[in-house]
Amino acid sequence: MTDFSCDYSSARPAGHPLADLSNKLIARVQARRARRQLRALTELDDLALRDIGLTHHDVTRALNSPLSTDAQAELYRIAHLNSTARM
Repeated sequence: MTDFSCDYSSARPAGHPLADLSNKLIARVQARRARRQLRALTELDDLALRDIGLTHHDVTRALNSPLSTDAQAELYRIAHLNSTARM
């Protein structure tokens, strides 16, 4: 007799189409969640943003970048560039 049981507990091997799709979906959800948290920066006043090396334009530009771009990393990069430009 043939055994048709399935083992759903094992992870999908790397490169499996469903695993790839699942990983992309998880990354998209995490990126959207991170952007939602970064939107709190838009509520800060100009002085508070200047203290961390950003402007409202910088925050808006990072939040409007494609989801494939890490908005938080982009803001770190912009803040670093702004701080070196002031020296």
